[in-house]
Amino acid sequence: MTQSQIGRDSLVLFKGKPAIIARTGQKLELLLQDGETVSVRPKDVALLHRGPASFAALKPPPGDMEAAWELLASVDGTTTLDELAELAYGEDTPAAALAAWEWVADGAYFSGTPDDVTVHSAEQVERTEAARAARAAEALAWSQFLERARNKQTNEQDTRYLDEVEEVAYGQRARSRVLDDLDHAQTPESAHAFLLDVGYWDEMVNPHPRRLNMPATDPTVSFPPLPDEPRLDLTHLPAFA
Repeated sequence: MTQSQIGRDSLVLFKGKPAIIARTGQKLELLLQDGETVSVRPKDVALLHRGPASFAALKPPPGDMEAAWELLASVDGTTTLDELAELAYGEDTPAAALAAWEWVADGAYFSGTPDDVTVHSAEQVERTEAARAARAAEALAWSQFLERARNKQTNEQDTRYLDEVEEVAYGQRARSRVLDDLDHAQTPESAHAFLLDVGYWDEMVNPHPRRLNMPATDPTVSFPPLPDEPRLDLTHLPAFA
């Protein structure tokens, strides 16, 4: 589909969201989902379906997009949005086009534009889903850590988060995401108080020497050998202490 096919009631994308053409001309008048209208240049939109479209009729139709992806991945690496909608939903409607585009915009199984959709391989899909699962697991771990910290608790897995707070307490870094998300001041004193509060440090930890870059061990000092000089033996004299 090309921009010249855009007409009244066509379904388009504007800033990543669906809109409907209310009026055409040198500029397009768009009806947005919230009921507002905006005037834009034709190059600012991408055509999803020629229409006629209405927001009330954009409910996703029943279909099987994963089956469509498996078929396309086995025969070719590219397709178009209208072909994808037909294959997955069995119809070429604005609702099917929007539902298909949402799969493309998601980026796991497909990517590209409405006119040039790239079909991802099974390996690409697996990598994407694994990366998303890892991000979701990390987000959950972070949320659980913050909840423990608010309750003045920590566990062994929290060391990777608390290490950066230690660095702030020692004056070795300026900011900590932990302190930021828990609304603590970004100062060595605040970091020290936090580490004591959650029980990660005790009163025996003294951060001041490291803050001042003081040596942590005794200095090694070498002394020259005693000079070989005559000595007077006074050991025979009585000593009174």
